[in-house]
Amino acid sequence: MKAAKTSKWSHGLLAAAGAFWVLGVVIGFLILAQEEFTPVKASPQVALFPSSSALQLVSDKPTLVLFAHPHCPCTRATLHELDGLLAQTQNRVSAIVVFTIPDGVPVGWEKGELWNEAVTIPGLRVIRDPGGREAKQFEVQGSGHVLLFASSGKLLFSGGITASRGHEGDNVGLTAVVSFILDDDASVNQTPVFGCSLL
Repeated sequence: MKAAKTSKWSHGLLAAAGAFWVLGVVIGFLILAQEEFTPVKASPQVALFPSSSALQLVSDKPTLVLFAHPHCPCTRATLHELDGLLAQTQNRVSAIVVFTIPDGVPVGWEKGELWNEAVTIPGLRVIRDPGGREAKQFEVQGSGHVLLFASSGKLLFSGGITASRGHEGDNVGLTAVVSFILDDDASVNQTPVFGCSLL
């Protein structure tokens, strides 16, 4: 009789532990999903290409500027999307990726997987931004933030070209940038940015 009671108690304890484990897994997935779909806090945006920037605005086609944190895992998907975008638009845009380098980091800190991937993308210029000076001039805060400027310097598009953190595939931002480059128009000109803080 005592053994039966102990067995029931053990089964009940195991069932309760199992229920708590399942609940913990569900909560963990919900937290991850919320993080994946939470964009960087929106920031003010420049309306014109900053005249004091060291970056070059070209005069015969749009200029695309991607700001990136060298160690943001979410930005890998953005680089993949940018690679496809440049292949699709066939030299119809001047593209720059600006890697933000915080003050006080060791020399060469920015050189890692993302840097190595960026330098292999045909037609993409890779620029260092010590202390985030360019990021501040362009008023961007998140890694993966894409700005597209007309040859006149007017801002055409501001936002991300992925649908969520680290997600590759068709999305509104990517479609809009391609449309601006190929057709001089798009249905949207702003999308959320999903990535790490630049600084």
